[in-house]
Amino acid sequence: MFRSERLVRVGIQVPEPFISAVTGVLARFRLLHLIRIEETHLGRLGYVAEADGDLIKGFEDLFKEVEGLLDLLQVGPDGIQVNEEVIPEKEIFRIRLRLDEIREETASALGDLEGIERAVGGKKALLERLKLLPADLDFSRLCACVHVKWSIGLTPAEGLEKLEESLREVHHTVVELGTVHDRAILLVFGLYREWPIFERALKGALFDAIEIPCGLSGSLDENISALEAEITGLDARETALAEERTALRRRFGGEILMLREKAIAARQILSARRFFGKIDKSYLISGWIPERLFSGLEESLRCVTGGQVIFEKVAPEDLREVRDGIVNIPILFNNPMLISPFEKLTGLYGTPRYREVEPTFFFALSFLLLFGMMFGDVGQGGVLFLLGYLIFRRFYKSMDYGIILMECGLSSMLFGFLYGTVFGLETILPALWIRPMENIPYFVKTALVVGAILVSLGLGLNLVNAWRLREYEKLPGAGGAAGAILYWMAAGLGLKYLFTGGVASWEWELLGWTAAALITIMILHRPVYRLFSRRLHPMREVRGTDVATELMESIVEVFDELLRFVAGTVSFIRVAAFALSHTALFMAVFSVADAVSHERGRGAAYWLVVAVGNAVIILLEGLVVSIQTVRLEYYEFFGKFFRGGGERFEPFDRTTGVGEKRP
Repeated sequence: MFRSERLVRVGIQVPEPFISAVTGVLARFRLLHLIRIEETHLGRLGYVAEADGDLIKGFEDLFKEVEGLLDLLQVGPDGIQVNEEVIPEKEIFRIRLRLDEIREETASALGDLEGIERAVGGKKALLERLKLLPADLDFSRLCACVHVKWSIGLTPAEGLEKLEESLREVHHTVVELGTVHDRAILLVFGLYREWPIFERALKGALFDAIEIPCGLSGSLDENISALEAEITGLDARETALAEERTALRRRFGGEILMLREKAIAARQILSARRFFGKIDKSYLISGWIPERLFSGLEESLRCVTGGQVIFEKVAPEDLREVRDGIVNIPILFNNPMLISPFEKLTGLYGTPRYREVEPTFFFALSFLLLFGMMFGDVGQGGVLFLLGYLIFRRFYKSMDYGIILMECGLSSMLFGFLYGTVFGLETILPALWIRPMENIPYFVKTALVVGAILVSLGLGLNLVNAWRLREYEKLPGAGGAAGAILYWMAAGLGLKYLFTGGVASWEWELLGWTAAALITIMILHRPVYRLFSRRLHPMREVRGTDVATELMESIVEVFDELLRFVAGTVSFIRVAAFALSHTALFMAVFSVADAVSHERGRGAAYWLVVAVGNAVIILLEGLVVSIQTVRLEYYEFFGKFFRGGGERFEPFDRTTGVGEKRP
């Protein structure tokens, strides 16, 4: 927290016979960011290992076959882990052999079951179609037609006239058998040789044909009774086969899942070799790993190789490529469970550099504070919490967003208690702090205080980043220490004036003299820095502009930056505006509910309007408030200190492109 995980660069050299075992250990550790050897000096010398594309393709095909068998057996997900060594060159034959044996033992039952399920589905669909037709319909006579073709279907009422108009030039008969949901059931007869004309006419009349098999004979009731009897028999057979499938699932489910995990592990090992290097009979592996895991990795690799492994561990500061900015150190976030979901939102803005302050903790706290202030309500916060909990429990891939929604719900509930509002009702709970609509000036001032605090925090983090990244030349600038000191003094006096109504004359005078000195430093620091850079490093390329131009640019940039400070602080008034609009929406909902109650009495209709209004507010304003909160975070907070341009840490399995677990 506050900074990314400390990483070290590891270099591993291992004999070829142990490469599969070593790759398996790396896969179990997961937290290894592989570096392509071809991007290093060894790669440029040609020491690049080649992955066996045919073998990878073979495991991909095996994986699909295993997935298909798991689906047929309806095997659910399981936390099976492969603890034995996987050697892809040997494992592919073992997996294929065992998979063929299992498929042979299950093919008969699963094939019969699949066929019966298709047959039952087809017969039930036919039964539903037949039930649309009139009971006195006789298929024996229809199927006996030799020179005449027929079709039964549904068409809208307006399509009937269009059909008759289209068929008036040919011999035809249209019999209306009844109606279903405002559509007519038609039996259309025509000659075989003229049937293409009928097809075009039926399509133009929006005719929805009811497909009837040619083998039917007898009355409609007889066919329906026969179909129902067949379906009953097939259902019984389907039940018996489903029980057999359950027995097969118990017998083979765990083993098939293990075969699947071995196929994944083997494909992972093969894919990883694209990142490795090779010299004679040894493989070379390079990557970044958290320093805390290095000793465990070293011990595990020495164990599986019998000590035949060479290790190299290098701190980032000792790499010339890192010092020169040629190589980026990947960023591995290190946040607790309740904070880590906000890494997704931080990542949308960018990835911090290795030495930068990791902003997720500050982002999470300020996001929840701003959201709660704008969306404070005990009842609606509870709804958000329950929705987040549902997402957290039911939707694995969206678990992080479920946690964020739960935390936003708790923040909303907290401010709901402070405002004394439950689903917009202010008569149930007392306000522990204020009711925003009754204290608008005070609430606006509070929003400005929050804005000043966040802008100040951003300026403080910018100073920390400048120090960590050794950007010392930026410290005297408007975004550095000089600008921060001026902002803090001006914000402090401004807030004092807002809350007390007065500021001593000597305080204004002190601010004026300090501002003059600091603005002078801000304006002159860049031209002076460039002047000294030219004299101290005459061979270094420096932008060739004269002093007057640099001075003018510096003046414009300084005043632009100072105006941004003011505008950024004032921008937080929207926090108060959206909190007040939240209350105003409740007032509108209750006004509509009162109008309905005057007409129908204060009963179910009143509370229905209140419930629907709350649902609309949760969906509409919840979305708007979230967007505004993210906007304030990105533009008014992150914009003060966030550099970005870092490289995100890619764990071993994601780097090698291995598929995800079954949902």
